[in-house]
Parts: sequence; C-alpha cells; structure tokens
Amino acid sequence: MNNNLNLIDMLKKSIKDEKEVRTSEFIIAIVVNIIFFYIFNNLLNWHLNFITNSFQDVLWIINLTLGFTIIVNALYLFYHPKWLRDSLQIIINILGFLVVYFLYTVYPFKFSQIFISYGLKLVLILIMLAIIAATVYQIMQLILRIYIKLQK
Repeated sequence: MNNNLNLIDMLKKSIKDEKEVRTSEFIIAIVVNIIFFYIFNNLLNWHLNFITNSFQDVLWIINLTLGFTIIVNALYLFYHPKWLRDSLQIIINILGFLVVYFLYTVYPFKFSQIFISYGLKLVLILIMLAIIAATVYQIMQLILRIYIKLQK
C-alpha cells in the first residue's frame, strides 16, 4: 500500500510541476510532423537501397499518425487544457505503437548484414515496450488529474 501512495504522490507532484506550454511548441510540432510526412511519403522515390517496396504497406498508419498529430497540435493552438492533452496523447501513443508494430511485422527493410536487421528488430521491440510504459503512465496521470479535479 505504501508503494501505491508513493506512486500517487509522484504523479501528483508531476502534475503540479508541469510547465505551461507555449503556442510556439504546437507550431513547431506541426512543422516537424509536416516535414516527417513529406520524408516518409518520398522514401520510396529516393530509392534507398535498405528500404523495400513493402514500406508502402506501413505508409498508411504512418500517415494516419502524422495527420492525427498535426490536427491535434492545430487544435492545441486554440484549446489545450491538460486533461485534453493527456487524453489525446494516449491516442497518439497508441497510434505510435501501431506504427512501430507494423514496421516490426512488415519489416520493410533489407540490410546486407544480418546483425543490423536483428539489432533494428530489437530496437523496435524496445520502442514498443517504452510506448506501452508511457501510455500506462499517461493513463494514470489522466485518472489522477480527474480524481484531483473531482476532489475540489
């Protein structure tokens, strides 16, 4: 029980210590995601020898995730309460997980050295685990934020 209280106290402290976001952060996020959108949609045109044509099979989830992230950041320019940012970040995390999952399962890469392939697959697995952990944390933070709001 004491460990649970420590976790709750840590979450409460992180909620209290959050810095206020600036509009410029949302604009930067939009620009960066537009750049990524351009890059990912042109990778096959650049004929990179380690990207296979099966990259086309994962492009839809990449585009969906980038498009959703751009729309969310555009929304934040006008309305960005913390509960909404937490909620939408959970969705972005789930979409990000799906991107990495599809990259892992389709694996649209071809490397001449097998250890690079195995290393990249391991990295993709670690990224999926990190996204799961971040999503669980985000869910807990959202629940605690709602709980604190209801206590007032």
